Amino acid sequence: MTTEIQLVINGPTADLILAPPEGRPPTFDHATLDRLDAQLTALENARDSVRVVFLRSTSPKVFCAGANINALQHLNPTSIGPWIEHGHRVFNRLESLPFPVVARVEGFALGGGLELALTADLILVTPAAQLAQTEAKLGFVAGWGGSWRLPRRVGIPRAKELFFTGRMVSASEAVAIGLADECVAPEAINARCAQLAQDVAACSPVAVRELKRLAATAPSIPREASAAAETAASVACLRDPETQRRVAAFLERRKKPAS
Repeated sequence: MTTEIQLVINGPTADLILAPPEGRPPTFDHATLDRLDAQLTALENARDSVRVVFLRSTSPKVFCAGANINALQHLNPTSIGPWIEHGHRVFNRLESLPFPVVARVEGFALGGGLELALTADLILVTPAAQLAQTEAKLGFVAGWGGSWRLPRRVGIPRAKELFFTGRMVSASEAVAIGLADECVAPEAINARCAQLAQDVAACSPVAVRELKRLAATAPSIPREASAAAETAASVACLRDPETQRRVAAFLERRKKPAS
């Protein structure tokens, strides 16, 4: 048995859940990547209603431990290429969802598990979280986008240190270096996620989608290209009836005399 991927949609909030067999950590093999891919299709089909996705694990101690033993046993110079490409396709698709994705890391996120968390727009950790890019300890490199995403999160020098040593990063250090965005007490994380969902849902879905896209391209394009992208995004926003309604309501409130 391998890790299942569950999807629970509750109004504007979706939970994408790694559910391993009882007593085992969440891990990936080709079958689990395919399951995640299928749930991403379901999320894309729900793009008109879902506003935010929370990525989490049913394991109390492990967010995700990366590749499972069976997958590692079958890797060789011929099979590793398709394995890396499979992970890239699915993880890139997760990163490109048209609404915010928030990773809830409440335990270990190791190797490919940290790479999974790095696809999220925001990473919340609890004090028990431990994060590491451990591939070099086994003789591998980060192969599912970690070599691209981690430097963008923490900067190139810090990413090199984490790659070269494979060392574990605590929740508090993760926040300090920008690897995680916020450390939340275990008893408060459900409420924090609910507040995040409420805050996102209060904003225009088109604006949030365009801002996610603009932020994703910002580090790699020149200022002039960014200006053109902002212009196109602004046009897309103003063509949306939701933006037109929000602007009209705002202007109407401004017209009313103060009581």
